[in-house]
Amino acid sequence: EQNLLAKEAELKALRAQIDPHFMFNSLHSISALTTTDPGAARRMSLLLADFLRDTLRLGALRRITLAEEFTIIDRFLGIEQIRFGPRLRVERHSSPDVDGCLVPPLILQPLVENAVVHGVSQLVDGGTVVVRAARSAALVTITVENPCDPDRARSRGVGLGLELLRRRLTTQYGIADAVHAAEADGQFRVELRLPVETTP
Repeated sequence: EQNLLAKEAELKALRAQIDPHFMFNSLHSISALTTTDPGAARRMSLLLADFLRDTLRLGALRRITLAEEFTIIDRFLGIEQIRFGPRLRVERHSSPDVDGCLVPPLILQPLVENAVVHGVSQLVDGGTVVVRAARSAALVTITVENPCDPDRARSRGVGLGLELLRRRLTTQYGIADAVHAAEADGQFRVELRLPVETTP
């Protein structure tokens, strides 16, 4: 029982590690847009409210469906697309059979945030964040891929986010190699391999 309580405490702490800079940047963008583009400021405010409501509601659960996780990142990326305009493009490819797979909440949000902050935002022409999900008999595989500047200044933010995610998944699944990250030819790619779960 003590071991389970300790694991639950660790998970709560890890779930709390969402980068606050996203909130600050969003609020500053909304403030700036109120004078230049009130319609965009309103859309961004509504998306931010929905995003925060979903993260608070779903983040408290042990498992959510991948469809719910996609909703969270769609709202996050929608906010960022208002901020970055045409510099940020998004693609998502998944088959309907992955929607009902259960995953820990908020596992993709830090990955797409890294893709925007440490990838697309540092490129003059921006780029495309690509999210893919596929299911086999035993595994659901999720990838997040983005362009990056090979000569960029390295930040601890990406490594810390991946390490926190690895710890979360190791704690919940007992899998040490659920997260794979690699950079090649100006592309950064993170792959998650999780056991298929469909029953709460």
